[in-house]
Amino acid sequence: MLALILLLVFAVANILGALAPSFSMLMSARALGALTHSTFAAVCILIAVRLSPPDRRASAIAWVAGGLGLATVLGGPIGTAIGEEWGWRATFWCVAGAAVVGFAALSLLVPGRLGRGESDSMRSELGILRRPQVLCALAVTAVSQGGWFMLYSYISPLLQNVTGFGAGVATILLFVFGFGGFVGNALGGKLADRTLRGTLGGMLVLLAVTLSVLSFVAGSKVVVPVAVFLIGLASGALVPPLQSWVLGAAGGGSALALAANTSAFNLGNALGSWSGSQFLDSGTDVTALAWIGAIVVVVVALLGALAALGRRRERGTTSA
Repeated sequence: MLALILLLVFAVANILGALAPSFSMLMSARALGALTHSTFAAVCILIAVRLSPPDRRASAIAWVAGGLGLATVLGGPIGTAIGEEWGWRATFWCVAGAAVVGFAALSLLVPGRLGRGESDSMRSELGILRRPQVLCALAVTAVSQGGWFMLYSYISPLLQNVTGFGAGVATILLFVFGFGGFVGNALGGKLADRTLRGTLGGMLVLLAVTLSVLSFVAGSKVVVPVAVFLIGLASGALVPPLQSWVLGAAGGGSALALAANTSAFNLGNALGSWSGSQFLDSGTDVTALAWIGAIVVVVVALLGALAALGRRRERGTTSA
């Protein structure tokens, strides 16, 4: 029911955006639509998890995360094309129509009653957010996301001014990054079903190594596209184990914990972009953002994740 309500609000927000008579009204409509994002993503993940077998939980998360990533990669160019052809209001009408289609699909295809988790009250949901493992997972999510997003926010200037690609090729490489993220989501889900700690650690290492390599070979038109793809793959593969970690630490049924982790991804994006701008304003070369991000990923995210998951495994063994 909550997913349907959120989709309805999102559709109404885009209709208001399409009809907005002023810029302030347009921004208000956009803000209303944005309020649904984290919660809707969390509810979709929870639905997918409850519909999947217990040993396929990470794969279910990967399918939802892959859809979100694919929508992000394709939505911008498609929306821009629609706006250029029929005007910007048409883009809002199309998004509202897509929300209506999603509303109908959820109503028809998702069972009305699913298994419920352990959290039935707002007090217990809020209590989950005080659990050390949940807080550690949220922190690792934000830091790891911020580490690679520090570079990604300014990757177009790197591709054009350092590597020497034209604007068209740079745009294509952004699609390559998005494709890598889509592949990474699927791979991360399958691997995390086998070993969450190993997948999370391995992908953080791959992300750090690729960022480091890119900082030294940024002038190579042969190596850079491969590095861009691998950064996308590693960052995409982190989503299923990170969400699985939060979900497991929260007891397996907390939409609030998943929504908080989705917000942690967005917080990491904002912090990474802001940190990158501060370094660039201080005169740091754009290529340095890659190895700075790699240090953040290794020193903070990787070591923090391995330490926290190690403690969780020790407690699980003691309890058993």
